[in-house]
Amino acid sequence: MAKLRTKPILIPEKVNVTVNGQELNVKGPLGELKMKASDHVRLELKDNTITVHTANGSKLAQGIQGTTRTLILNMIKGVTEGYTKTLVIQGTGYRAQPVSGGIQLFVGYTRPVTVHLPPEIKFEIQTVKSADKGDLTHIILKSIDKQLLGDIAAKIRKIRPPDPYKHKGIRYADEVLRKKVGKRAVGQTS
Repeated sequence: MAKLRTKPILIPEKVNVTVNGQELNVKGPLGELKMKASDHVRLELKDNTITVHTANGSKLAQGIQGTTRTLILNMIKGVTEGYTKTLVIQGTGYRAQPVSGGIQLFVGYTRPVTVHLPPEIKFEIQTVKSADKGDLTHIILKSIDKQLLGDIAAKIRKIRPPDPYKHKGIRYADEVLRKKVGKRAVGQTS
């Protein structure tokens, strides 16, 4: 795995990459992303491939080299395919609705919580009927910037994390939760 940091990145034909010193600009069918690389690495664009080299042979530079390569791969995937994160709101009366500039969440507080989203994030709200869990609200977030998408999804989840007993709250769609046994069930077994 550590040897991947030296492997060149092949640029797809739909993507245009420009390197200006430490500045990297990736333009594709879905949009444009920019990044400033660290001074510990050197970017080289040649023959439709981009290679990340270390400026010196230190361990820190090697770590930054691998991180920079992964960030470039994420940028290329973002401008060609895009990224999606799905959040699930579960609980009686818990729901979400779109408002201008963001999402309004009704998750058991006395007042609804409004989350303002940056213009780079697109969202969609769906209500799914479930026999055993009631109505589940799915918030589907889409963006070309993987880091921004993850930050916003974590910010929304932090408003009401799922409780370990009934799983009420906001969770990721692919998140696996372990249900805790309550005091009553523990007391009955002894």
